Amino acid sequence: MDIRKHCQLCDHQLVDFKTGTICGITNRKPEFVNKCVNAKFDEKLESKIKMANVEYQSVLRTKCLVYANFIIFLVVALAVILGGYFLAQYLLKFAAIGAAPIIISLIGLLFVLPLAIGPLNTYLNDLKLAKVNKEAVDRVVDLYGIKYDIDIRFGKKYHGTQEVDVDLRINK
Repeated sequence: MDIRKHCQLCDHQLVDFKTGTICGITNRKPEFVNKCVNAKFDEKLESKIKMANVEYQSVLRTKCLVYANFIIFLVVALAVILGGYFLAQYLLKFAAIGAAPIIISLIGLLFVLPLAIGPLNTYLNDLKLAKVNKEAVDRVVDLYGIKYDIDIRFGKKYHGTQEVDVDLRINK
């Protein structure tokens, strides 16, 4: 495990632009092996736990909406592409083919299909990142034998800002 993860949760961490993360007690770079004996977990730990869990839960809340969006736009894209194909088949009966079936199929492929795939890809990337952040915090917390219970309640969303009420109980 990267020892800087410990320091990111410790209240003794100092950040210097020249040297990076240094310990506020020793004024040197961290040099411990598994656990730091000087680690002080209070305000920063609470903040990081809240931030990681809220981020993870907020991404999970969008799951149904993202998958519904994917299914709807995938069906619409396939309908447009197939509509172009069947229009081409119909026009071939009259020995007349034009650019319209190709344009219709390309619209489905290039404009409607990305509306299905883009949000799903964004969701999966955001979920992966939030999960990695949460697991990194949880690994450090578990290493020090710290347990926590968290209750997250999402309120109304005003002008793009989500109200979040977090109740965190840390047991050291």
